[in-house]
Amino acid sequence: MTRLKAVVTACPPEETGCSALEFLELSARGYQGESGHNYGAGLGPLRAGITQPGDPVWVADLCSVAVGREGAALAIPDSLGLDQAHADALFEAAQPLWNDCGISVLPLESGRWRVWLAPDAHLRSISPAAVSTLSVSDWWPQEESLKAWRKLLNEVQMLWHTHPVNEQRAARGLEPINSLWLYGGASGWKPLPGASSDQYLNTLTKSFLENDWATWIEQLPILSKQLSHLPENVSLTLAGERRIVALSVSQQPWWQRLMRRRKQNWTNWWIRQN
Repeated sequence: MTRLKAVVTACPPEETGCSALEFLELSARGYQGESGHNYGAGLGPLRAGITQPGDPVWVADLCSVAVGREGAALAIPDSLGLDQAHADALFEAAQPLWNDCGISVLPLESGRWRVWLAPDAHLRSISPAAVSTLSVSDWWPQEESLKAWRKLLNEVQMLWHTHPVNEQRAARGLEPINSLWLYGGASGWKPLPGASSDQYLNTLTKSFLENDWATWIEQLPILSKQLSHLPENVSLTLAGERRIVALSVSQQPWWQRLMRRRKQNWTNWWIRQN
């Protein structure tokens, strides 16, 4: 941090429609954005594996919504621990509900479905990871074009409320899978092939999202050890809640390399500014 050049990029989730890490994933894969959509709408075709332009690509993730004194909150997606058998059981239970509602659904992977809505459907997209840090009520789909989706969602929620999957999860102390979160809406796009070579170190992710700072500090030595095995000239990108910091080796004239390198004050970008 003291020797690498820092470039800070603001990416507030209420504007981008995705988390900082998802913003980084989209940009690393070459996503250019799409007119009429926020940046995070590109997650729809990326998660569904759709690479050809065409109709809007919507996906819905199985999620857990809890209502408390401060309103509704979406659980952190990575904390759900949903296995494939339970995801399949929930899909099979809900399948008869969309036979006559003009909506089609296809399971993609554990906990995620592709959804086909009416052609006029429009949504201010935001991913589950992003909305888990915000107020759910501010992002619940209210658009008139999604009336059929809201009706279907209410029926799914009632059906899953007493489903055996949730009874088993309750016995294990896990949050119920009681809703779906719809996002996406961009058309298909082709990711760059080289992005898969990036290495992701997510040691601090869970404790960060849960605001568990004691655990976060305890895990810093683990991250330090992981970083010690990387090449000296490697570029690092740090993803926070509302910004990304890209760290890279600064290019210096040959004569400056002969001089003692001045350490940078990394707290200028590390400490959150008011």
